[in-house]
Amino acid sequence: MREATRVTRAILIAISLVALAVIVWKLSVVVTVAFGGVIGATLLRGLALPLGRRTGLAERWSLVLTIIGLFALGSALSWLFGQQAAEQIAEMQQLIPQAIDRLRTALRSSGDGSAVIDSIKKVSTDSKTISSVGLAAGAVVLGIGDIVLVFFLSIYFAFSPREYLDGLLRLLPPIRRPQVKTVLMTAGDALRKWLLAQLAAMVVIGLLVGVSMGLLRVPLALLLGALAFVFEFVPVIGPIVFTIPGVLVAFTQGPAKAFYVLLVYIGVQQLESNIILPLLQRWAARLPPAVTLLSVVVGGILLGPTGVIVATPLAVVAMTLVEHLYVENTLEHHPEPVARDSGSQNDRGRTS
Repeated sequence: MREATRVTRAILIAISLVALAVIVWKLSVVVTVAFGGVIGATLLRGLALPLGRRTGLAERWSLVLTIIGLFALGSALSWLFGQQAAEQIAEMQQLIPQAIDRLRTALRSSGDGSAVIDSIKKVSTDSKTISSVGLAAGAVVLGIGDIVLVFFLSIYFAFSPREYLDGLLRLLPPIRRPQVKTVLMTAGDALRKWLLAQLAAMVVIGLLVGVSMGLLRVPLALLLGALAFVFEFVPVIGPIVFTIPGVLVAFTQGPAKAFYVLLVYIGVQQLESNIILPLLQRWAARLPPAVTLLSVVVGGILLGPTGVIVATPLAVVAMTLVEHLYVENTLEHHPEPVARDSGSQNDRGRTS
């Protein structure tokens, strides 16, 4: 009877987990936006808590000063570089098609290049490209709304994290709440360290690309550095994305300049992989490269472009939860053996 009850319970748990996974998948937009709020709140608190420790301010006032400081920094950057960035964006919209035309002409001059162009035409036509641009524009409009929502969620979560954490813990049995709370706090700390390390890497890569493009006299150096800063947040895919426009812009000045720019991008990525990230990962959470790549691919398949953005920080949290709740608590948990009564053993010896 007990065995049947245990099997029934296991089946019900499995069905519940599958139903929960389906619900999460159906509400993927809500889940990604909510997790985006968690990421934003973690970053705000990661910047505010050190400020509070150094100044002695209360946690709430540290958060207020951090938000004001970020607004001031954004306003200053917009005032200093906003017009220049807008002009460079407009110029890039003209240079990229020119670079593509020059690249197409260069490829047509060789037999292998013509085969490449023909294969590309089979995959995509000009009309499809135009429609894709329209779809991308619509996605940008929807993305702006999501960004605004994530912004407000980040502020709410940052100012009252314990309130939301306690509400989540009330869904669990009381006996499990202390352990899960500790693990969630550990996951939050790992996410905070990863975000701060990633932010540092983004700043370094953005500066390296911008300065390198300026020294090589490549047009739109400021914009190319900003693109490197933004897309560096997405591991593996991000560096590929911000390398393409830089090489295309340089190609408008000739194949030799494009080749040198490509070497610079490769050098920057080697510097990041072998020096910058290893130094940062001594302090922050480290994800194996294969796990990082798979998380980005799975996030893109399940949740679309937004999933690609949140895939890596979500993997950081997931690995922490799996390590503490499943590996340590289940797989590596060995109950202590029950000690036998030495007196009873002696009695058995006398009896024998």
